[in-house]
Amino acid sequence: MKMIKLLKLRTLMLMLVLSSAMILGVGSCNNDDDDDSNGGKVDKKDLTALITRADSLSNAATSADYPQADIDSYKATLKTVKDAAATELNQVQVNNLVTQLNASMMTFRTKAFAFINESLYLVAGWHFDEGTGSTATSFSSGKQVGTFSKGWTTLMGANGAMPTWVDGAKGKAVYLTKGAHLEVPYSPSFLPANISIAAWIKMDKIWENDVIVSQNYWWGYKFQTQSAGKPLFTQRISATDVQDFDSGESSVNAGVWTHVAVSLDSSTKTLKFFIDGVMVRTLTAADNVGALTQTLSYTDADYAYTPQPFLIGSFATDTEIALHPNNFSWITTANVGSFEGAIDELRLYNIALSDGQVAKLYNDEKPKQ
Repeated sequence: MKMIKLLKLRTLMLMLVLSSAMILGVGSCNNDDDDDSNGGKVDKKDLTALITRADSLSNAATSADYPQADIDSYKATLKTVKDAAATELNQVQVNNLVTQLNASMMTFRTKAFAFINESLYLVAGWHFDEGTGSTATSFSSGKQVGTFSKGWTTLMGANGAMPTWVDGAKGKAVYLTKGAHLEVPYSPSFLPANISIAAWIKMDKIWENDVIVSQNYWWGYKFQTQSAGKPLFTQRISATDVQDFDSGESSVNAGVWTHVAVSLDSSTKTLKFFIDGVMVRTLTAADNVGALTQTLSYTDADYAYTPQPFLIGSFATDTEIALHPNNFSWITTANVGSFEGAIDELRLYNIALSDGQVAKLYNDEKPKQ
């Protein structure tokens, strides 16, 4: 009887020892540790922590800060790593996943849209949010004032119109028709070596001379849309040579708010067009792109040219038309060089904006759905 009790006691003690060993074994096994096929321990702690950081970066990424294609690519890589991390791996494979995910995170961060330091690079910018009065003052440091002006009175007479205020892509905007435009006193800052122009436009119609801005018309530069709805940039590339460039196969529709931009790098002679934040065409010196002229006072034949006001919505003043009639003999009431529609969030920079910077402008300003 005593022997039976002793055996039971030993059996109970053995079970307790085995149970304790199992408990200790489970307790000492970290969720980030596995056994590989060779019996060695696999440490996943670094991979797990990295996935947590990668998830945070993914969750915070929006199309306002990154191109959507790059967001999609990064998230696909992250999913691949997470799926692999959930399987049985050896230490080499875990280390490779850490390397892969670190590289993907680093690459993704480089895709972020670049910040534009407007205190350095913004020559002039108008929100057009006054909504009342007959002037629009820029929010840039120069505080340039655009004065509402009745357009083309020498040509249109009483049919010329004044700018009015309307709802814009963001806040208020100026509405222009029948030659209505804004005149801004000339400043040399309007002729930087490099230049970018961006604006939201809503055209009433598609026609040949929807001028958004101009500085001395084609003897300086102008940005407009033309008869096929294509954004067009004109620049004087020499004393007597003027060149037109357009956006190629891409165009703008009437009746909808659209973001258009152009950038010129005079040092590399590279011109880019953008529509709704997307670069649609690049031209170079091979296409006859030149450096932006920075001289407006000169004599050509019998004409003496001087710097003109910076114009929003037109390419020449009545005074200029009267002084140089031969330059404008082609103008009729049917093809007046002025904008027909609304303009909002106009900006002029003294740098050639990058693709990402233009995309960020678009995403920051686009109307909310």
